[in-house]
Amino acid sequence: MATIIATLVTSGHSETPASTPSETAELARQRDRLHLENSLGEEKLRQELASTQAELARLKNEGELLRARAERELAMRRIAIDAAKVEMEAINSRVALETARKQAESQIQLIDLLAAKERAETEAELATAEFTKKASTFKMTELEWNTRTAELRAKLALRQKEEESDAYADQQPVYLKEPLTAKNELVLSDRRIPLNGLITMSTADDICARIDYFNNKNKEWPIFIVIDDSPGGSVMAGYKILRSMQSSTAPVYVVVKSFAASMAAAIATLAPRSFAYPNAIILHHQISSGMSGNLTEQREGLKTLEQWWQRLAAPIAAKMGVSTEEFVKRMYAHTTTGDWKEFADEAVKLKWIDTVVGRCHETAWRKNPNADSGSAAAVVTANQASAQKIDAKGRAYQVLPRVNPVDCYYLHNPDAYFRME
Repeated sequence: MATIIATLVTSGHSETPASTPSETAELARQRDRLHLENSLGEEKLRQELASTQAELARLKNEGELLRARAERELAMRRIAIDAAKVEMEAINSRVALETARKQAESQIQLIDLLAAKERAETEAELATAEFTKKASTFKMTELEWNTRTAELRAKLALRQKEEESDAYADQQPVYLKEPLTAKNELVLSDRRIPLNGLITMSTADDICARIDYFNNKNKEWPIFIVIDDSPGGSVMAGYKILRSMQSSTAPVYVVVKSFAASMAAAIATLAPRSFAYPNAIILHHQISSGMSGNLTEQREGLKTLEQWWQRLAAPIAAKMGVSTEEFVKRMYAHTTTGDWKEFADEAVKLKWIDTVVGRCHETAWRKNPNADSGSAAAVVTANQASAQKIDAKGRAYQVLPRVNPVDCYYLHNPDAYFRME
């Protein structure tokens, strides 16, 4: 600061021109003031310098303290690091020992596992060999079994085919336009329709459908309605059968083997041509009805009954060559009940049957009847037995199906087995 002031003063004297006394005094005052200020500045600087030096000394002391403290901490840290190193070396030593121990144990376990693996592989090879041996034995047994089974199946199939073949006749059905041979043998083809048991509308539908079917197949070969045993039945159903027989282009013949009564007898008698065994029985009688109601209703029913009788009895009587009245009279001349029955060899004389035959040659039966679980006759018998009822007196009977109100039964029923309810 003093140097700066001196420089200013020196510069003033050298550059300023000669001054007046007042200016000189002013310059002297300024110089004095500057000297004062310079003095004050130097004092202040000395004070600041002293303060700075004191501060530097203090900082130096603090630095030495800090350095000493840092050196002490560094020494402590070095000691800690050395201790950590020692501890780490100890840990590493323990880890190394533990690792070595575990490696040793692992080696032992590995050796045990390898040994177990070798044993398992050996056992597996032995088991595989044993299984292969057993599989080979099983395959051989299976092959033998399959061969034996195939042989048995082949034998069974052959036997089944032989039985199936045995169940059928080799001979084909015989179709003759004239079925009666010179030896009085009636040759029946498979164009045959059985008529057995009670004649109902269901029976008529079945027989008429079969007549139509055989006509559609061939219109020249005869159709045979074969009656083994029938007590008759519905007049309307029987008349439907008669009309179907008369409408058929192919001739429809009736064959009675055992018994034909009432409506069945009318069908046999009115057929275009009829045949019967000598001992087959044909029975004719008047129609009957279980009418009920008041007197007027019964008279109306009687009128219908008489009309039916004329429609059935008149053609039978005409074929016999007698009147309807004579026909009825002769019925009651034979029995008090009016049930006129004759063996077929006598029925021929009355024209109830056209021809008595000594033998029926059934060419339709190509399948053994015993081949089925049950014959048709057995099924019919079983069905009839299941339809039987027992009355209050313990007697078995069968309920007649309801007929059409204008229909009636033409049925031989002397023991009242068939009843209406």
